[in-house]
Amino acid sequence: MIRKTFPAVLAGWILLAAVAAGATPAPKETQLIEKYKLRNGLTVVIRENHSSPVVAVQVWVKAGSTTEPENRAGMSHILEHMAFKGTKKRGPGQIAREVEALGGEINAYTSFDQTVYHITISGRYLENAMEILADTLGNSVFDTGELAREKEVILEELRMNEDDSGRTVWKAMFREAYKVHPYGRPVIGYADTIRKTERKDLVSYFSKYYHPGNMVLVIVGDVDPKTARPLIEKTFLPLKSRVLQKRKLPAEPPQKEIRVKIQERDAKRTYLELGFPGPSMRSKDVFAFDLLSSILGDGETSRLHREVKDRRGLVDSVNASSYTPRDPGLLMVGARGSAKQSAEALREILVQVFRMAAAPPEGSELARAKTQTESGFLYSLESQSSLAGHIGSFEVTLGDAAFERKYLKAIRAVTAEDVAAVAGKYLKPERLNVSIVAPKGDGGVLTEEAVRKIAGEAWKEAAARTAGKAAAENGAVKKVVLENGIRVIVRESHAIPVVAVEAGFQGGLRAEAPEKGGISMLTAEMLTKGTKEHGAEEIAEAVEDMAAGLSGFSGRNSFGLQGKFLRKNFDRGFRLFAESLLSPTFPQEELEKKRLEVLGRLKQQKDSLTQSAFLLFLATHYGDHPYARNSLGKEETVRGITADDLKTFYERWADPRNLVISVSGDIGVEEAVAAVRKAFGNFPGRKEFVPIGPMPVPAEAGVRRGEEQREKQQAHFVIGYTGAKFTDPERYAMDLLGSALAGQGGRLFTNLRDKKSLAYAVTSFSSEQVDPGFFAFYMGTSADKLEGAIADTLKEIEAVRTGGVTREEFDRAKKWMVGTYEIGLQSNSSYAEKMMYNELYGVGYEETFAAPGKIEAVTLEEVNRIAAKVLRTDRYTISVIRGK
Repeated sequence: MIRKTFPAVLAGWILLAAVAAGATPAPKETQLIEKYKLRNGLTVVIRENHSSPVVAVQVWVKAGSTTEPENRAGMSHILEHMAFKGTKKRGPGQIAREVEALGGEINAYTSFDQTVYHITISGRYLENAMEILADTLGNSVFDTGELAREKEVILEELRMNEDDSGRTVWKAMFREAYKVHPYGRPVIGYADTIRKTERKDLVSYFSKYYHPGNMVLVIVGDVDPKTARPLIEKTFLPLKSRVLQKRKLPAEPPQKEIRVKIQERDAKRTYLELGFPGPSMRSKDVFAFDLLSSILGDGETSRLHREVKDRRGLVDSVNASSYTPRDPGLLMVGARGSAKQSAEALREILVQVFRMAAAPPEGSELARAKTQTESGFLYSLESQSSLAGHIGSFEVTLGDAAFERKYLKAIRAVTAEDVAAVAGKYLKPERLNVSIVAPKGDGGVLTEEAVRKIAGEAWKEAAARTAGKAAAENGAVKKVVLENGIRVIVRESHAIPVVAVEAGFQGGLRAEAPEKGGISMLTAEMLTKGTKEHGAEEIAEAVEDMAAGLSGFSGRNSFGLQGKFLRKNFDRGFRLFAESLLSPTFPQEELEKKRLEVLGRLKQQKDSLTQSAFLLFLATHYGDHPYARNSLGKEETVRGITADDLKTFYERWADPRNLVISVSGDIGVEEAVAAVRKAFGNFPGRKEFVPIGPMPVPAEAGVRRGEEQREKQQAHFVIGYTGAKFTDPERYAMDLLGSALAGQGGRLFTNLRDKKSLAYAVTSFSSEQVDPGFFAFYMGTSADKLEGAIADTLKEIEAVRTGGVTREEFDRAKKWMVGTYEIGLQSNSSYAEKMMYNELYGVGYEETFAAPGKIEAVTLEEVNRIAAKVLRTDRYTISVIRGK
């Protein structure tokens, strides 16, 4: 399995048993999955899940970067891009436009062992989705002109990846770990192999691998398997079967010595990525291996987080994950921090890794890891596309869509001794691969010789240390205002045994003094770092013992606390939630740890050109308004904030009249209201409390420009205008304008990306706020195309201002917005969050449920009136991050 999102996925809570064509179902087992083969060899897997009116349709092709020749590395990824560039019956861009016009989402991704094409859409359009995918995978034409343009786009994507230090360090580690096996090659390929790939290569590759016998169709969601089968046969049976090609990949020889790769780049922090060769998904070791990675680096109570980040403050972040694909995988450990502390950080990380082999886990460590693993399956039910991805991964990797049952049974049976045995087998110094990306001039802080020495010392130190410390469906919705002014919103839904809670105060950037920038974020993130009853470690342990979530949040307009609990743990979890919100102590020791973390995040922000472009835009556009500032603050303000400052800020804004609490999930309305009343009914208000009032934003006048130079290959820019407030009647018209222009079927993507190859990423959107928000256009392009890209974007803006959007664009955008809104409300957390924000910002919680109707009510004339009113080419704000 893998415990982070690349390139395979952790399986969902399926509890399924496969029913192959002609096979006898296993006795006494609930058949939640239907599996069969069509005459042409296509494997079909269907899973009913009526928790939302959405269906996920995915086609998994058993071909990825490992099946392509080395001199055409990246060809699978190119083919994935080209699949949407036209078929015998659909022209370029038409596929995306059709899906978006039905309110759906379409995309694809390429991995080492497979390529996946997926649509998430309303269940009533299931046949449309299948017909589109069948056409895409059976009739792609691979137009030569489109191929030339798309290769330019992919080269832009490659350059963007190369500007990302996190991706660079990760790819280099894989190249060290896999010297023979093609897992060592990047999925995207290399610049020269991308350029060399021709249409005849794609056609040959497509013919070899893209046929029904090498595909799996996965359908999950609001679907009836009986009525779906005729539709499946109608759409997919016409695909012609071919002889299945057997895969013969070279085995990676056993690693016998440490491998190290060190690079200096234009980065603000040092990035570490470690890898130890491990088992494949087909190995009996995988169960203990997955739990090993969880104990080591999953969550705040993990050994790495507790020892390396929390107690010693050596890194900004650290995590571990198990990657167990079709062939032998890796245990991966990633960390980010300052160059000066990188040697010490590497040493302590390796000590914790090798300690896993020195002694079995103790106390609650193993039990917590099992709980986290099993709860992950359960939480995944809240998303149809996620569940479909889990099922597809099992089927293509193991040929067993029902493997989840065996996996969970085996996970429950793992002992502490099993974990220690697997750690001893795989986690040895000679099996270590180390990749380091350091800021320019800091590459000598850690040399290859130093890394080898540290590894040897860490192995000995680990052996000498003692074992470490173990760690609705149609539900009712009701609003109640407590006597002290707290507004409580409850949505009752018993589809999934999960309860989500959100509590928000108006605050955020709008409540901060400039000299205290970042105080709202610090206050929110410190809510769970100590209360009058419990310390930070006790809170973290309690949360992870329940396999729950509990964290603070802060943004431009608010701050607060969010939680998610299994139903059986709600009482205990909600007590901890209330305690964290009502009696935080902001301990100095925890503040210093959090301060270092935020300072690290501020430096990391500078490594993201997209973030940098938007931060510069906001600063340029909003002037003296609080929205101009970074929600993380500035380095000097973060360094100057004291624990007393946090207490003062909290006491100023944590007033019951300024608080909204929302609850969504498997709990009765009256029970939830009673729980909130019991915990918060005596929360006192202050006589002198005054809410935040409206704040004017600067008037638009002329062209305002902000610009920064970076030593990167790409350039990024944002062009924007003053936008809508949450309470503005025209907010949905402005949202529709952004959606009509964006997306794979939108004119920006078609004209600027597809036709002119100016960008890998281009979009437009509206961002509503409490005070007037903004409407923005964004593009990532290469440095040498920057001026032309800006000029052409302004031409597109002028064309929309004067000519408006078309009826086709408008209809597609409306269906897409409604569809994505429904898709975005699949989980209890999303309902709780949306209800809380709508109520807190003066819109009313009812907007959560009324929004689709209001979107449908917007007219084309309203959208074009907004375009003419807002968009100008002589009055706008532009931010530019220039590359070299």
